[in-house]
Amino acid sequence: MNLDIQYFAEEPSNEAGAQVENEGTEQNKEKTYTKDEVSEIVQTRLNRALKEQEEKIQAAKDEATKLAKMNAEQKRSYELEQATKRANEAEAKLAAIEMQNTARKMLAESGLTLSDEQLALVVTNDAETTKAKVDSLLAFARNVREQTLDEMMTGKTPKDNGAKSITTNKSFEEMSMQEIAQLKKDNPEQFKSLMGGI
Repeated sequence: MNLDIQYFAEEPSNEAGAQVENEGTEQNKEKTYTKDEVSEIVQTRLNRALKEQEEKIQAAKDEATKLAKMNAEQKRSYELEQATKRANEAEAKLAAIEMQNTARKMLAESGLTLSDEQLALVVTNDAETTKAKVDSLLAFARNVREQTLDEMMTGKTPKDNGAKSITTNKSFEEMSMQEIAQLKKDNPEQFKSLMGGI
């Protein structure tokens, strides 16, 4: 963005003013479409969708013609092949679900709960590989717990500087001037509240 710093100091010449106006209008222009262009865009998208739909219909027709051309024995063989394929897929899904449940139980016994997405990172088709991944994850979780616990336990113990904690006005009134001065120095917030916000 060009700034004319001397805008208020001097009158801009006609050329400079025209140049600034032209730059502003060029930046504000957006692509506009004519009715024909919009119709063309819509038509191409519609044609693409129709073509995809026709391809799906043609694939279904081809499958139906293939079945019609087969004799009875070939039909049974083809249908048996399709049923076997579906059964194998179902068995694979069932095995994956069982493997996931087993891994979830192993993790739950160790006190670790994972979401399905996280569990999918551990579960494989092979039981031994899944068990090895679960063991690695449990070891990792144990290490993280131990490190966190160590960090929490190695903190510094607060030092007692001898200052008494004053909670009532009565005990404040019984304090000596030296104790009041020490309270003001050590805990100005509590001092203010006991003094009535002064």
